[in-house]
Amino acid sequence: MLWCGRARAASGASTCDAATVASLAGQLRPRLTIGPPESGMSAEPSLAAALAELGPAYNLGWDADDPDVIVGRMLITFDHATNSTVAQVPDAKGGKQRVPAVQHRFIARAQGEVELAGKTRVLRAAEEARDVTWTAAPRMSVAAKFDPQVPAEAELRRRAALAWVKALAKALAAAPPEAVDVSDARGCVAYGLSLNLLSGDPLAAANGLGDPAKVGACEKLLDEPAGAGIPVP
Repeated sequence: MLWCGRARAASGASTCDAATVASLAGQLRPRLTIGPPESGMSAEPSLAAALAELGPAYNLGWDADDPDVIVGRMLITFDHATNSTVAQVPDAKGGKQRVPAVQHRFIARAQGEVELAGKTRVLRAAEEARDVTWTAAPRMSVAAKFDPQVPAEAELRRRAALAWVKALAKALAAAPPEAVDVSDARGCVAYGLSLNLLSGDPLAAANGLGDPAKVGACEKLLDEPAGAGIPVP
């Protein structure tokens, strides 16, 4: 990422394509905290559990008082939809028979608001499981299957919450907050990316835009000379 940024700052032209920059940004994972719009609020239980499971891998944590990123309440809904279909099912002799059936779709959907690049966005994620059931067909030696074999509702809700946290991590990689901690190189690169994004200028960070104290600290951490700015693409 720094090589791409230094090359761009030197030439004024992009030397790394957008896909490369996005891939590198996704691997940064600077330490970030998310939290509520009102101080002191606890995380919704499903979100808290998802953060406990995925937070260490994505370097995400919860801060109820001074978060880097404001998030709204994450809501999870659950739906069970059915429709008629025809399924190929086993008969008593080990063969296959086509019989009328019912397809079941169990869908857990998670959504929540998050502040990204100065704007409020709604992030969504879903987890789905499908199966079919059918009644007995004695003439074809087909036994009935009455109950769909899918994960329990609680498990699908859990997976939807995990998918939402992954979507959040991806969104934050594409639009890191300006409040990111700059105590290490990853945080400095993310801070530079946030400056470029918020200003609409891909050379803003390299030109020294931003909080002078943060920029100065990052120049030292990244072994850049004073006044060089933060070289990010």
